[in-house]
Amino acid sequence: MLSSSTSTITFIFRYSLLQIPNFVSFPSSSSLHSHSEPPSLRHVDEAVDSFTRMLSMRRPPSIIQFNKILGSLAKTNHFPTAISLFQQLQARGIAPDLFTLSIVINCCCGVGRMTLAFSVLAKIFRMDYQPDTVTLNTLVKGLFLCGSVEKAVRFHDRVLSHGFHFNQVTYGTLINGLCKTGRTSAAIQVLRKIPRYGIAPNVFMYSAIIDSLCKDTLVSQAFHLYSEMLAKGISPNVITYSSLIFGLCLEGQYKEAIDLLSDMVLRNVTPNAKFVFNTMAQSRVSLNVRSYNIMINGFCKSKMVDETLNLFEEMHSKDLVPNTETYNTLIDGLSKSKRISCDFRASC
Repeated sequence: MLSSSTSTITFIFRYSLLQIPNFVSFPSSSSLHSHSEPPSLRHVDEAVDSFTRMLSMRRPPSIIQFNKILGSLAKTNHFPTAISLFQQLQARGIAPDLFTLSIVINCCCGVGRMTLAFSVLAKIFRMDYQPDTVTLNTLVKGLFLCGSVEKAVRFHDRVLSHGFHFNQVTYGTLINGLCKTGRTSAAIQVLRKIPRYGIAPNVFMYSAIIDSLCKDTLVSQAFHLYSEMLAKGISPNVITYSSLIFGLCLEGQYKEAIDLLSDMVLRNVTPNAKFVFNTMAQSRVSLNVRSYNIMINGFCKSKMVDETLNLFEEMHSKDLVPNTETYNTLIDGLSKSKRISCDFRASC
């Protein structure tokens, strides 16, 4: 349970008074909550007109109607407009509900206005509401995207101490943010702690740390986590494999990199061909027929016919002679995609 409401509000106000930079723009704001493509300006103008008309009514409609417009603007990334309308709502003396305030927090984080976001959070507590996990996640991500790593970690710790709980999304954000700012050791500590909160580590958390370790040329530690993942039944994804291949190439372990690429395909994980080949080319790895066969096999399994044919043509341009395995894989993949009649003849 929570501590007294007074101490909770006090702790929230401390964060609302923090000097956090208010950025005009916000990188990757669409990743806070999922957003669709922005509507036309006419659509936004209509939303603002509707909102203003409702405000001017002698008996305004319920807050639900205002929330619909604010939510629509938030989902389409029109954060400043939504914040402005909310301020008009407040000036009119219409009481928001928890959903209204959650929308506004998301918008504030969307434009980097973290001081305002935390003042809205304080209002949630003053109105005897409790923020949900999604709202708390948004605040953590907002702090990270503003570059306030220490504040994000402290906020997480204080929220936990007041009886709130986070979910996998929060910890994925926390771990990724720590890794992106060079605090890989701290990210590993978070990974070790979260089971005690009832949170199971997932592939995204492991991959973020593995990627960071490989970039720091700590490849053996990265493979230790990779082995741990497999032991826990967590399947690696394309980011996991690409990071490890990159790390192996950095250390000159080219054979091991090709073997891992083969394992990747066997596990039905589609390689990022451009990344893998660029990494190996920059490391001066001599790509042979086996390397191309592995990639062709991966693309065929994923029915990526155009990518398959591009690799096949690239082999020819490098004077590499396809072998029986190359042709069998290519024929099988093209036939399953029903493109063998024209594409294969064109490539030969």
